Amino acid sequence: MLGAFRRYGVTHALRASTRTLSARSTPQRFQWASSVSTSSSSSSSYVAKSLYHPSAARFFSSTEAAVQNDTLEQGQEQKNEPLVKFQDLAAKGLVDPAVINSITQKMRIETMTDVQSLTIPASLTGVDVLAQAKTGTGKTLAFLVPVIQRILSDPTVEKSAYNHHFQKGNRRFRGQYNNGISAADIRAIIISPTRELAEQIAAEARRVCANTGLVVQTAVGGTQRRSGLQQIQNEGCHILVGTPGRLKDLLSDQYNGIEAPKLSCLVLDEADRLLDDGFAPDLMEIQDLLPKRTQVDRQVLMFSATLPREVMGMVRSTMKPNFQFLKTVRDDETPTHLSVPQKAVFLRGYEHAFPALLELVKNLIQNAPADRPFKAIVYINANKLTNLIYEAFDRLLSDPENPLSAHPFPNVYLGEIHSRLTQKQRTQVTQWFRRCKSGILFSSDVTARGMDFPAVTHVIQLGTPQDREKYIHRLGRTARANQTGEGWIILHEAETRTFRQFTHKIPIEKDDTSLTVPSMDLAAPDSELPKEALTHIKQMQAAMKGIPSNTRAEAWQSHMSTLVRAIPHKGEIVRIMTDAATHGYYLNKIPALSNHMGQALSSFSNNRSSRSNRRTSSYKSNDRAYRPREQRGRRFGGQDSRRRNDYEEY
Repeated sequence: MLGAFRRYGVTHALRASTRTLSARSTPQRFQWASSVSTSSSSSSSYVAKSLYHPSAARFFSSTEAAVQNDTLEQGQEQKNEPLVKFQDLAAKGLVDPAVINSITQKMRIETMTDVQSLTIPASLTGVDVLAQAKTGTGKTLAFLVPVIQRILSDPTVEKSAYNHHFQKGNRRFRGQYNNGISAADIRAIIISPTRELAEQIAAEARRVCANTGLVVQTAVGGTQRRSGLQQIQNEGCHILVGTPGRLKDLLSDQYNGIEAPKLSCLVLDEADRLLDDGFAPDLMEIQDLLPKRTQVDRQVLMFSATLPREVMGMVRSTMKPNFQFLKTVRDDETPTHLSVPQKAVFLRGYEHAFPALLELVKNLIQNAPADRPFKAIVYINANKLTNLIYEAFDRLLSDPENPLSAHPFPNVYLGEIHSRLTQKQRTQVTQWFRRCKSGILFSSDVTARGMDFPAVTHVIQLGTPQDREKYIHRLGRTARANQTGEGWIILHEAETRTFRQFTHKIPIEKDDTSLTVPSMDLAAPDSELPKEALTHIKQMQAAMKGIPSNTRAEAWQSHMSTLVRAIPHKGEIVRIMTDAATHGYYLNKIPALSNHMGQALSSFSNNRSSRSNRRTSSYKSNDRAYRPREQRGRRFGGQDSRRRNDYEEY
């Protein structure tokens, strides 16, 4: 009875309140010339057809035409103002007040973003929704609110979900007093392309569910499978957030007790990236493991920044024919990579890279306005190199000749994140970086898409990214939520041609005046160097020499491997990195090249047509071979904890 009342309330309120939307956020529904089966595919051949149908381009163009026609029709019906406050959802009986209180009181979010005001009311009707939305627009809450409300609207879940011991965080009673919640009580599955994004979604879901008693669990790679499995088995689960591989692993195991026979909602976040990263087979296998929609009604919500053919194929195989397409990106909206100021600094040699980065950071910190402190992500192309640069910055001293002198950035948080860290370490770092007022996060590409860090003022990239998309997605971590931002990239002069090729038509300004270090001759006597530049060099030199030589050598080898795709001549790579080994990494001898690296250089120069594939493969396999060290030292309890009171935002 309660569920029927709530469904009526949703329909009635939406009929009265959400018909007027701005021209850029008008609900658009795809019209279908023929019916599409909503049941899961049972054969692998059908999977291939649904995802890579030869007529996908024709299908996409026809649906776009239908979208435009339907937009015109719906535009004539727009009369009232859309919902803009989260409290309006509770006032109109659309969403449980406990959910809204968590958002407005605990999370202190009162006004919905454009994406939320458009997608939440539509999703609350129970229809399948395909939303085109960029990251950083509040789309996590846009799908969490309707998912949670759909679960709470089921009377059977509501009677068994409230668990006061769990709400209070009393871990002693978890799994003992869960009112019958089991691992087979999963009502919603949210699929994310990365561990970091999945953890971010789960953390936000727990905050929204704090007063409802719903249980949120995660299933991501990089964590111990057994401990995660036991937690789900002991505590039960209503909302499962995970990555495709681990979700498929859990759901396909017939003996672990984790099932979803009552699944009522499936969410695909960053759908375009899920398919770009090769997760299409896993997604279809997961769908085959779920109850058929003819037996259990299931709502599908899909969010994607772009709509390539592969995404449209997934839409056809997972959504009902009457799904709604909600476009939240204005046709005239300027993309971040075309609107954010961007500058490129070209180095005389890679031995200049680390002191030049230090000089840039000092300048940006000094020039930051008081009301918006410097907060940056520094993207680096190799995991070991990321770790080395973090270690060097962490060891900086204001006076390199005095080991007791203070750090030059006492109020700036420093953190590193890459795939060599455990999931627990990565989660801890992301939490601290989100909370800090001013900080620097040294990162590989694990944070380049989907991750939302508030108030990032700058994105700095060291070296040429793998491709144009990497550059754009990295830059997209700044200038979010209607804030301004700035992008910088530091690279060698020999990378100019490659860099210009994939940044064609992106407005990047060459900067020759802001920094003094990039053009210095580091082999010259100290007396011949400008005093200001010499300070940066000496500080970085002392910090580097405090790092074990084998760590520096391994980072040098990783750095060299990343240049194979950016510099066309292997002899030039060897020359550049030989100078860097002596004057940048401060190594007593040049590290030996591994057989793998030697083969990569050889194949790069011998065959132009196959060079790209080989160098990309060698770079990725090199990164995958990295393993986390057993002891991480200061960043998880020593020096980092000492600095927290200086930079933490309460």
